Amino acid sequence: MLSIGELAHRTGVSRRMLRHWEEIGLLAPAEVDDRTAYRKYSVSQTGRVRAIAALRAVGFGLDAVADLLSSDLSESRLMALLQTREVELVAQISGASMHLQEVRVRLDSLREGRRVIMSSLELGPLPGLQLASLQTSVGDESEIGVAVDELTRALRSQLAAAGRHDAEVVLTYDGMADEESIQVTAGVSADGRGTGPELALVVVPSSERGVTVRYDVPPPSIGDAWITLDAQLEQSRVRTRGTYRQTLTSGGGVVLQAPVVSLL
Repeated sequence: MLSIGELAHRTGVSRRMLRHWEEIGLLAPAEVDDRTAYRKYSVSQTGRVRAIAALRAVGFGLDAVADLLSSDLSESRLMALLQTREVELVAQISGASMHLQEVRVRLDSLREGRRVIMSSLELGPLPGLQLASLQTSVGDESEIGVAVDELTRALRSQLAAAGRHDAEVVLTYDGMADEESIQVTAGVSADGRGTGPELALVVVPSSERGVTVRYDVPPPSIGDAWITLDAQLEQSRVRTRGTYRQTLTSGGGVVLQAPVVSLL
């Protein structure tokens, strides 16, 4: 006979789990001492414990496990249990395949981004900008994408009403003014042409030291592009710092710009 500790050791199943299986009727001790309430298990019960563990590892629920190990299991019930699990596993595989594709796209984007940055990176001064803009604040970088989509949609609607369908949109991200938030701006050059009554003038200061990278095709993830850019800039002992700029060109490309500072 085996104690619960010995059974746990032989099967690799914790005592807590063995007790739980007993509580729900999956595993009954061969003997229980009336005086001490100590449980004893027969050596053969290691087979049942391993069978339960194997079925759980495949993903069967406890109710299904009870049915699969029942001496009254019918062929129709076995077929139903296996078909249900088959459907669940196919769905999991499909979901995992989709996630795998997303990861591979992101990896390819990083590799392509590195190539683009190495071939187009320019260090030099950045001009100041005066933008007729819409603005909002977000809590962190993960919220920027949604904010950009909303601002850009609203901005282009106003530009279309003013007849400026081909205007280049400039996005800026400023996390320097407020440690608790990032100011997100979507604007166009305030050059005196028609824009819209709801647009505010935003001034982006010039910078004596900056970086410019040009993408003919927008990268799938702008956030990853900035990470790759900073990694490349480390070789020149500088890093981006200040108001980040992202220009959506009329030709469908993207220009990333930012002030840079020396690494200590």
